[in-house]
Amino acid sequence: MADTPGIVVREATDKDIPAIVEIVNHAIRNSTSMWETQETTLAIRLDWLHTSQASGFPVLVAQMPDGNVAGYSSWKTFRPFSGYRHTVEHSLYIAPAYKRRGIGSLLLQALCDRAKAANVHVMIAGITSTNIASRRLHERFGFQHGGLLPECGTKYGRWMDLLFLYRIMSAD
Repeated sequence: MADTPGIVVREATDKDIPAIVEIVNHAIRNSTSMWETQETTLAIRLDWLHTSQASGFPVLVAQMPDGNVAGYSSWKTFRPFSGYRHTVEHSLYIAPAYKRRGIGSLLLQALCDRAKAANVHVMIAGITSTNIASRRLHERFGFQHGGLLPECGTKYGRWMDLLFLYRIMSAD
């Protein structure tokens, strides 16, 4: 892991939404890490933050020593049926200027810690199969291959495969 002194991982606030919108919209415009084609807005993400918090789901940001938000992570219920109530699917995105500095590791560790404290049984990551950096990050944190769904998404005129990784949190 890269050197990360002075970076604080904390709960997101309304003031973090502009930075989160910028991170999300960059991923929408420039990558296949987010399978969305419509950019988000401040209002949409503010509603997402409030809904997540009201549901007891964490939304975390990594704040640099200069105050800038370098990335965010969150989780939501995996599927909307009661049998999945102990399983969550998480998201983790880093601003382009801050990639490869260990921020993803800080955010993922913080999410895993919160998952254990919240008695989450399984945490799931759904990532584009070609996103090797994300796959390796998750593998370093004990996530295992859970399955591959071929050609289930599309962006930039090509079909993409979805890789599911999972970690049984209560096995730690």
